[in-house]
Amino acid sequence: MIEEQFEQAVAQLNESLNLAKVDNILKQVLMAGMKRGYIDAHLAVFADVENINPEEQTAEWVDRAEKFATDNFVTLEKVAQKNASDLYAQIKSMLSEEYHEITHHNHDKIGQANVVMPYFNGWFLGAYYAYIALFTQMQSAQGTVGPTETQAIAKAASDRAEKEVEVERRKFNNRPIYRQSMLQEMLAAL
Repeated sequence: MIEEQFEQAVAQLNESLNLAKVDNILKQVLMAGMKRGYIDAHLAVFADVENINPEEQTAEWVDRAEKFATDNFVTLEKVAQKNASDLYAQIKSMLSEEYHEITHHNHDKIGQANVVMPYFNGWFLGAYYAYIALFTQMQSAQGTVGPTETQAIAKAASDRAEKEVEVERRKFNNRPIYRQSMLQEMLAAL
């Protein structure tokens, strides 16, 4: 059902597609993925710090962690809008890749993959920036954060976000319930 709705939504986009608006359309999907990755990274770090296994996470605990992450995501959203920010440049680059794919390989049509890929690119960015913020806070609690620590934190954040986005992609590809949930988020963003 949701897969049919997703297919129909993509087809509907193509009926009156204005290529000048492709970035705006896909950016909403990327931002939805970014928010999910940001929240998921917070859940993972909080669980690590509090030594709580997934099966021990109560609904109240998850709600509290998600609310904290969602409240803090507002700041990242603002950074994403600033033309001079690294995040803005990263988003533009990712959207440019999809635009190229659409215009040079898909005959000026958005394919389902052109919607799914920005979601996961956004998921990675959200997780990456969340890990940087959380790892920096944890390092600051242990002492100062200089250039050496900043580089190590960025590398650790990138490695962990990359590893976890691959897990998310596998879940999307192999677990129908997961796929349906993510497609619903993408649909909501369209």
